[in-house]
Amino acid sequence: MFLGGAQRRPHVCGEAEDPCCVSGYLSDQRYLGATVGRVANRIARGHFVVEGKEYRLDINNGPNALHGGLRGFNKAIWLATAVEGGVQLSLTSPDGDQGYPGEVQVSVSYTLQGETLTAEYQARSTKTTPINLTNHSYFNLAGQVRRMIS
Repeated sequence: MFLGGAQRRPHVCGEAEDPCCVSGYLSDQRYLGATVGRVANRIARGHFVVEGKEYRLDINNGPNALHGGLRGFNKAIWLATAVEGGVQLSLTSPDGDQGYPGEVQVSVSYTLQGETLTAEYQARSTKTTPINLTNHSYFNLAGQVRRMIS
């Protein structure tokens, strides 16, 4: 189970650590470490038109809808599956989720090969709908999870 499609941090000694607790993800408004969607960035005034039909979204950033709204992908429970060299996270967003048309099957695969971390996103919808996925990964290059970098 991965909340918000967020990554875990492998410790330098090989142990995995959770960067923070679930309650921190649920209350976080900065999208730390999360996969963002259905649409990353802002949708002006929280509405758009697709194929002649207007759709209204939750407003959560001034007059706009930001990063999928109040219940974006960063608040969803993702299914994790081990793949060679990494993990694949998947999510089904039902028709009408966040105000968007179409059921969307989303996956993101994180793989590590040598010193290269790759994130590959895929999405398939049953209807024409905007999709713009991203991730808000932050990396602590000091290698210490319990100390802030200043």
